[in-house]
Amino acid sequence: MVKVDINNGKKVLESETGMRLIDILASQNIFVPSACGSNGRCGLCKVKISSAAIISDADRKLLSESEISDGVRLACQVLVNADMSIEIPSEFLGAKDFESVVSSKKFLTHDIVELTLALKQPAGINFNAGQYITVKMPAHGEVKAAMRPFSIASSSTTTSLIQLNIRLNPQGTVTPWIFNELNEGTTLNFNGPRGNFYLRNTEKPLIFIAGGSGMAPVRSILQTMNAFNINRKTLYFFGALTQRDLFYLDEMASFEKTLPDFTFIPALSNEPSGSGWTGQTGLITEVVDRVCAFSLNGYEAYLCGKPAMVDGCIAVLEKKGIDKSNAFFDLFNSPKPAVK
Repeated sequence: MVKVDINNGKKVLESETGMRLIDILASQNIFVPSACGSNGRCGLCKVKISSAAIISDADRKLLSESEISDGVRLACQVLVNADMSIEIPSEFLGAKDFESVVSSKKFLTHDIVELTLALKQPAGINFNAGQYITVKMPAHGEVKAAMRPFSIASSSTTTSLIQLNIRLNPQGTVTPWIFNELNEGTTLNFNGPRGNFYLRNTEKPLIFIAGGSGMAPVRSILQTMNAFNINRKTLYFFGALTQRDLFYLDEMASFEKTLPDFTFIPALSNEPSGSGWTGQTGLITEVVDRVCAFSLNGYEAYLCGKPAMVDGCIAVLEKKGIDKSNAFFDLFNSPKPAVK
């Protein structure tokens, strides 16, 4: 067994040797930020380690030289083989456990479901629009308990209930359970909120790019912007395969009326010819490149989706003039490890 001392004794964890630091922390409901499924792509899970630690390729790519020399490492890259002391922001220790009831389960498309969770204990949750929670699936039959992150899809102004948009992964464990076994009236526990994907407090014009369940954090941000009358020029590109993969169209049309300078641009990459679709077609990277036939210098970009889509769109946005420091993303790609 090894010990991990957090913030000079604020908390001490024990674990088996050889586990990743990020998994040890998660097993005790301590979640450092991650937008890439803990795969060393986003660079968000930074921790400061007092003892010498191996520098991974991901560390060299995503951390500055000064951070590395100061002992900062990516928690997803650190294997804990001996006792160590780490420093993390104190708020990471403050994530709460919540008990909720599934008050509504609504299928938005053939593979995306909307869950509405009414909070029981505590009775409310404070979060930044764009953040996520980690849902706890209980053990059942021979299936072990597991936890998976899902972005909140509702306004931060409503604290007594939250909504989630969940996409089915047929090869997964948690989403098939949600689709096939989780019913209205069932208790559902979760932990959170967490995440750095939230609207920055600036006056810059905005570009949102999402696909599938990546709609969730963007919808949360848009609902919150609407509630607080935040009027910033906004383009929202939403990529889907066909018309049957589109949802919340009426709500997006409503935002175009209530948010003075908001434009919703759905784009279909595999719509059959002759369907009558008159909107944008092609890969979302192609659509963004085609529609944004002007400089994006000074814009902020928020992207949610699979890594290939996000990487491709960031390349287009940088070509159009967006500074990389003004591009924020949430990668929807990999499941979290099961937690007992």
